[in-house]
Amino acid sequence: MRVLVTGLFEPAAVLAIRRLGELGHTVVAAEGHHLAYAAYSKHVSRRIWVPNMRHHPDAYARAILREIETGLYDAYFPNYEEIILMSHFRDRVLAATKTAMADTQTLLALHDKTRLDRLARELGIDTPSTFAPTSMDEAREHIAKVKLPVVIKMRHTSGAAGFRKATTREQLETQYAAVVRANRLPDSDLPLIQQMIEGPTTCTLHLCRAGEIVGEVMYQGVRTMPRTGGTTVCRESRPDAACKEAAARIVRHLGFEGFCGFDFVMQTGTGRAFLVDGNCRITPGVAMAYHGGCDMVEAWIRMVNEEEVSPLPPTRTGVRTKMGFGDFVWLLESYAGSFKDWRGERALRRTWWADRRVPDDIASRSDPIPIVMLWVYILANLWKLVFTSFDSAQLFLFHNQYVERPPQRGKT
Repeated sequence: MRVLVTGLFEPAAVLAIRRLGELGHTVVAAEGHHLAYAAYSKHVSRRIWVPNMRHHPDAYARAILREIETGLYDAYFPNYEEIILMSHFRDRVLAATKTAMADTQTLLALHDKTRLDRLARELGIDTPSTFAPTSMDEAREHIAKVKLPVVIKMRHTSGAAGFRKATTREQLETQYAAVVRANRLPDSDLPLIQQMIEGPTTCTLHLCRAGEIVGEVMYQGVRTMPRTGGTTVCRESRPDAACKEAAARIVRHLGFEGFCGFDFVMQTGTGRAFLVDGNCRITPGVAMAYHGGCDMVEAWIRMVNEEEVSPLPPTRTGVRTKMGFGDFVWLLESYAGSFKDWRGERALRRTWWADRRVPDDIASRSDPIPIVMLWVYILANLWKLVFTSFDSAQLFLFHNQYVERPPQRGKT
């Protein structure tokens, strides 16, 4: 099969491309940035440069559609939130090739945190108390009376972009205004203010077919960036019955098709699972699933080919994987923390060294160029982090403000 792969700033894309290549498929990579690291895997037979989706979503959609409609591709494998953009043209995509893509409203039911919260409540799934302001005045009124601590979240984002914790009213007011300003958010898209639930986070990734889960992995973060809570940079597979049941209920209700995942906070003391986030796409958990004996990429190919797909074996418990570059930054931050807690930070660093041989999402001796290009990209963008108010979480996984707006169909 000849497969077009997009979303090449997502670590999961590296595993997907490698597995597709190992399975004997021809991989063509399309991206809007010349330093997109996944595009440089040895398993990529051809790279296509298209307009940058961050800045030119309409032109990006036109370019991807033109490529898909050449008739050269047997399958289309989107890895990041371009799946939402391309879902506006789902009928055209499916007429030209094979893929697993839900319709736009179904994808947004998971991606939009306001809609996900509403859906969870309808289905009887625990969620934290959440307030969605419709104006800055309304936000200020809520900030003045809300019970603390809380978290601030942007409605359409990933990778902890715009995520802040606030334990005092002054901190909440300052942080909220900073997130709005840094991301240029209009009143129609102001961040949520959500009750903070204390406890570890359990994340899930599922491959779904017509509302049924074909394969899945559940895991908890060992280390995150930022260290106070955010993107998981080292994780360990740990199944949880409550999370499994809640995820299956949402998938079944939506009749979901393709990859999706959820984040639950396991409340300290009670063990209750509170749903706090959703993803309508593949995530780095796909690498953990593969190393744990659950090959979702191979199953995805069989699924889009309309072949028989039996439920995959459960991912082994205790499997660890890591996002190496983020885990390294975590280590550097630990040295700054040593000034406050030398013994505690030293113990944490020992666990980091013990995990140094854990499989990396990107780095590979047999396929080394993706990790080289990743560091080139980081070094080329350090100035943004040092000299601007740019949110570091958006260096790779950026806030997609186009998702609610269909592209200009007449021009595509």
